[in-house]
Amino acid sequence: MVRALPAEIYGVEAVADETAALAAIAREAPQVVVFNAPPKGGQDLARRLRGSENAAEAYCLAVVDATPAGQDITSLISAGVHDFMRRPFTDAELLERVKAPERLLRWSRSLSKPRAFDFSAALDVTSLRAWRNLGALVAENLGAMSAHAFRVTPGWPAHLGPDDVSASIPMSLAGDQLELRISLVADAGGLTFVRETLLSDPAAHDDALRDALRELANTAGGALKRAALAEGITLTTGIPRDDSANRFPGAHRCWGLELEGGAGWLALVGEIRGRGNERISAAKLTEGMVLAHDIRSEGGVLIVPAGLRLTATSASRLSAMLGPRYFLEVAPAA
Repeated sequence: MVRALPAEIYGVEAVADETAALAAIAREAPQVVVFNAPPKGGQDLARRLRGSENAAEAYCLAVVDATPAGQDITSLISAGVHDFMRRPFTDAELLERVKAPERLLRWSRSLSKPRAFDFSAALDVTSLRAWRNLGALVAENLGAMSAHAFRVTPGWPAHLGPDDVSASIPMSLAGDQLELRISLVADAGGLTFVRETLLSDPAAHDDALRDALRELANTAGGALKRAALAEGITLTTGIPRDDSANRFPGAHRCWGLELEGGAGWLALVGEIRGRGNERISAAKLTEGMVLAHDIRSEGGVLIVPAGLRLTATSASRLSAMLGPRYFLEVAPAA
């Protein structure tokens, strides 16, 4: 492999094992890392090689056996491998694979209209029927839960202000580095509806009222999740919380949900926020983080699916199982 790469163009260091590879990477940041992927453990080896800060931006090329045992490419890609080739390969093939990053850079620079052909673009949430029809979906679910009808109108109800009580629930699309946040804001009539209809106590304490409003936000999030799933989009729901009615920094849409007879209003707000993922050691997993990719065993068996929001227990178990040298891409805890 060293002889196949012209010495006048490439500076190549060949090593015999993982320990020597990590030492070489620590000495000098490589542009390309080529490694032999064993039939078992290739994913873990790839993560350890790329776990070094010096190799975080390296182009990673795996060599696999041309046998059924060497064909688990999915787990290698999820571990950060960019390309692969099967044995036996020719010197010319190796050379072209190593030159791939240069070709990709030339191609990306040649695009005259990047936005018209942008592979990096996140999912356009606003194009989903579930998002466009969110007001009607939530009104239908709340109506079924309370046996009260709601009239849906687009836009923010003008009489609602920043002091009105509200609750929200975060929903993650870790693979697209997005967070959706669904909020419900209640006016005085809406709070009376919550007390009398949902709590059956006109004098319910404020703590109980806020609990009920958080549960309504949870119901709204569930309505969106089910509708999005029908379009092939899996959302990961977080924990509903109290929120401020004047805190909507993301791109958002609003709907007014008016109780029958004008007895009160609930305002529904749907926000879209960009939320960058992090690449961290498994030892640093904490409650609330969302996995951006599947975690698979050495044999390619799915252990934990992408989109799982970690609890304190699952974070602790994964940390113990994978160890500090196993790196993962996660959406931070909301």
